Amino acid sequence: MRQGWLSFQVGCAYIGTVVGAGFASGQEVFQFFARYGNWAYLTVALTFVLFAWLGYRLMELGAKWGVRSYHELNQRLFGPGWTTLLDALVLTMLFGVTVAMIAGSGALFRERLGWSYQAGALSTLSITFVTVLWGIRGILRANTVIVPVMCGFVLFAAWHTWHLCGWRTAWTSGAALGGFDLRAWLSAVLYAAFNIGLSAGVLLPLGADVRDRTTLRQGAILGAVGLAAMLIAVTFTLHTYYPHALGYDLPMAYVAEHLGPAMQWGYVFVLWAEVYSTLVGDLYALTAQLETQSRWRNIALTAVVLLLAYSVSQVGFSAVVRYAYTLFGWLSVGLILALLWPRQKLPRG
Repeated sequence: MRQGWLSFQVGCAYIGTVVGAGFASGQEVFQFFARYGNWAYLTVALTFVLFAWLGYRLMELGAKWGVRSYHELNQRLFGPGWTTLLDALVLTMLFGVTVAMIAGSGALFRERLGWSYQAGALSTLSITFVTVLWGIRGILRANTVIVPVMCGFVLFAAWHTWHLCGWRTAWTSGAALGGFDLRAWLSAVLYAAFNIGLSAGVLLPLGADVRDRTTLRQGAILGAVGLAAMLIAVTFTLHTYYPHALGYDLPMAYVAEHLGPAMQWGYVFVLWAEVYSTLVGDLYALTAQLETQSRWRNIALTAVVLLLAYSVSQVGFSAVVRYAYTLFGWLSVGLILALLWPRQKLPRG
């Protein structure tokens, strides 16, 4: 029973780290999957395999070596020269997504609640700062609550759309978007690599803390199943409401308007929760790369990183998702290959 619950927590932490503002808004899912039409459903299957396999592999590395950050793993695998380069790459990507999450929270509060962009971004930043101070266990607790709610909302939106419109509208829109395209498969690989690369900062210490391989394997599979189910649900929903939903900065907000007033508020909470869960995971991974021996210096470092990310987030949410995510996907492919096919043999756990 305890092992099953721990596997569930690991799966939730995995999902919560991957799913963020880009996913919940519909922007990220459309860019990497839905815009390729009905082939998206098959490419999601490829992404599921990559999420399950690579997610477990990274947690296994954390369990074998007890490493808790990219920096520690890179040192063990590649030595000081490559470590410096890889650390810089990882820090850039983590910082970029931290910027995107803060920008997403500001856009959400402005568009859906009528607050100012700054109020939304700063309130999210403050709550994230407190959570990260709790460490990896704080992330587990937060995601155990948030992730089931997120999954439930996304699946309900897809079910409501199916019930209201049937499947033919989505299939017709998907067919109109295009036929077979090799870029759709490449896009799925980039999506998986990008998200797994960024999630490694949480998956490695999870593996180091949990250690049990069966629990980690089950957690990776549960996380991959949840992610694939939500990708399919959002793709179907976006196809049904295409092209009108794409006129919004947050396409799923258009969908939420068709679910009734209560679900519109539910959408606001779910989207914010997804922003928060990813922001917490990425910030934890980022600061773990930079942490010192002093707790107070680490607290100050976390605050400085958040304030810098807040400053850069003023460029806007859509711009970060459109340009930075694809670039990070390409960079992550090389990073994942470097981590999973190391030059030296791993010691037995």
